[in-house]
Amino acid sequence: MDARVRGTDPRLSTGGPPRRTAAALLLAVLAAVLGLGGLAAPAATAAVPTTRVTPTPAPPDDADALPVRVEITEVAPTVLRPGEDLVVTARLTNTSPEPVADPRVLVHLERIRPGTRDDLQRWLDEPVTGRRVGDRVAQQQAQGPLEPGASLDVTLTVAAGNVGLLDRPDTWGARGLSVQATSGGRRVGLQRTFALWATESDDVPQARVSLLVPVVGPAAVPEGVELTAPGPTLGELVQPGHRLDAALETARSSADVALVVDPALLDAARTGTSQAAAWADELTSVAVGRDVVALPWSDPDLTALAHAGALDLLDAATDATDAAATAAVDGGRRLSARTDVLWAPGPLTDRATVDLAARSGASVLVMAPGDLPADRDVTGARTELASPGGTVLGIVPDATLTTLLTDPARLVPDATDATVVQRVLAELSVLARGSPQGLQHVLVALPRDAVPDPARIEAVLSAVQAAPWSRTAPLTALLGASGADEQRGAPPTTLTDPDALGTAQVERLAAARRATVAFAAVTDEPARLLTGVDQEVLAPLATAWRSDPAGRDRLVDAVVAVVDARRSGLTLARTSAQYFVSADNTVRFSVRNELPADARVRVQTVPRKACLRTEPSDTVAVRAGGEEVVTVAMHAIANCDVVVEAVLTSADGVPLAEPVTFDVRATPTIESVGTAVVGVLLAVGLVLGVVRTVRRGQSARRGARRVDDEAGTRPLPVLGGTPEGDSR
Repeated sequence: MDARVRGTDPRLSTGGPPRRTAAALLLAVLAAVLGLGGLAAPAATAAVPTTRVTPTPAPPDDADALPVRVEITEVAPTVLRPGEDLVVTARLTNTSPEPVADPRVLVHLERIRPGTRDDLQRWLDEPVTGRRVGDRVAQQQAQGPLEPGASLDVTLTVAAGNVGLLDRPDTWGARGLSVQATSGGRRVGLQRTFALWATESDDVPQARVSLLVPVVGPAAVPEGVELTAPGPTLGELVQPGHRLDAALETARSSADVALVVDPALLDAARTGTSQAAAWADELTSVAVGRDVVALPWSDPDLTALAHAGALDLLDAATDATDAAATAAVDGGRRLSARTDVLWAPGPLTDRATVDLAARSGASVLVMAPGDLPADRDVTGARTELASPGGTVLGIVPDATLTTLLTDPARLVPDATDATVVQRVLAELSVLARGSPQGLQHVLVALPRDAVPDPARIEAVLSAVQAAPWSRTAPLTALLGASGADEQRGAPPTTLTDPDALGTAQVERLAAARRATVAFAAVTDEPARLLTGVDQEVLAPLATAWRSDPAGRDRLVDAVVAVVDARRSGLTLARTSAQYFVSADNTVRFSVRNELPADARVRVQTVPRKACLRTEPSDTVAVRAGGEEVVTVAMHAIANCDVVVEAVLTSADGVPLAEPVTFDVRATPTIESVGTAVVGVLLAVGLVLGVVRTVRRGQSARRGARRVDDEAGTRPLPVLGGTPEGDSR
């Protein structure tokens, strides 16, 4: 049904051809002198003498009264150049209960180029009953009435001579385009979109576009926990047309599409159903040769971690990803995946989250669309984020472009793939023109839960690559750009996010993990005891659990119980009551090890009164499945009855088992009195011996005696004897 604008209709003429030709020439000269490019809309139309601009049909009084839905399904070429015809295809659907008699279809074109991105949206936001539709450049009469519920496809061709846009270096860009349906001289349907105009010269500024596609799983439930996760299952998501399958198809549309993968999802798929495993293999194959980002394990909620200050949990998730990324191979080749990129959960990112990213050592933080407001006509994705923990590169997705690829109906009424493509190119033309550097790089990041439309995205990326003012680019080009950081406002200090896991719950998970790690450290094989602990603790922290806060709280309770149960296997046997009659005593404890690895432990005792002083035992190695006796020294300093608590601990004092208590009766005075009595008796005996010796005095046979000089060298006799050689 091609239709070209026909020649002049005498019934609609408002003046002879000479007058119209003169007016057209005058306006064209004025436009050229003033350098207005494509501004002279009436002149451009009137510059073709054989074309008449008929009056726009009067719009209906009631906006809800338009009975025909108009959907523009194709605009060809996507980017129009001088000398080319513009072909517009539209579908008319009668949504009313009454037939529409003899519908006529008209194509309108605005010759004034929108100057800002807001101007683009204002054109689309005009009421369908409004008078702003542009100048008529083509029309076609449909045959017969359009019955209720029926649809009609029409194709209208605007001759190159009727386009009316100038081929000058500064006239490239978007123009308003609309298709209108009328019946009986009144409007019955309308849709607006854009025509894209390119001049003969392709020497124009370019905007670059990078696309991130998340490959993250459903909310996970650790093995052994009886709980149902919200949303579709992994088996359902990999079915044709569902989210994960659509993500894979989207990646195939362009080598510049970057995949953002949760390694926990890939691991679950490989060990899941045969279809899930096949999907995982296919994803691994598609990922080769493109930019891939490996998120921290289970895609944890950065906002929840930041508000709880749980850097150790983020480190655990990052370590798990590092291990998984090095183990993932395709055909014997290791996959190349960045692990220094974090993705904030949104909807807004606060300074606490930025600081957590910096302290974790991340290089890049993907933020939420709309974060850090700036002049969106000239601002790209990159921005530098400074925090007390350091500086990271923030990349902010373009909110408009992201919405156009995920939920275009929010911005484009009755959106079709064709109108989405035209709108994206219109946005990029404004960005390219407005950038003072002449090169702007923007980011499109699909939401985690979005189901992408692979066909639409492929059409958009192909059009972006073909337009003279835009190109697609890999993520590495965006991250590696130098001198392209934009000045944006600082993020808010802290935001309250009701969807994020509460601080108290995060702290419970962190405490359970720390205690279990400390428990495992006493063994010779801690990794054996900690297998799966991080995966269990990280499961409730997954961003996917935001959709079910109540279920997430139940999962936290279950996970804490499961992790706490790992801290068993070391037992301190109870001991009987003790009776101390001396100051220094020892107590023997029996320690049993039911763990699969040897453990090094000690026993610490704490009396509940000060009459007893204790010391920790030496560290003792207990064999796996064995039992050892541990001796503890205790010192009684007064008579008392006291309860003593004994705790099995690691060498640095971390409790390892439930404490036991026992009673002690200490009577150290019994030993002390006996010692004192013996001492007194010995002292009395010594004194009596000395006194007796003094009272008896000396005699010739006792004590000292004189000797001659020559006898001084002779040996002394035995006490009371006669010197050797003395003759009496």
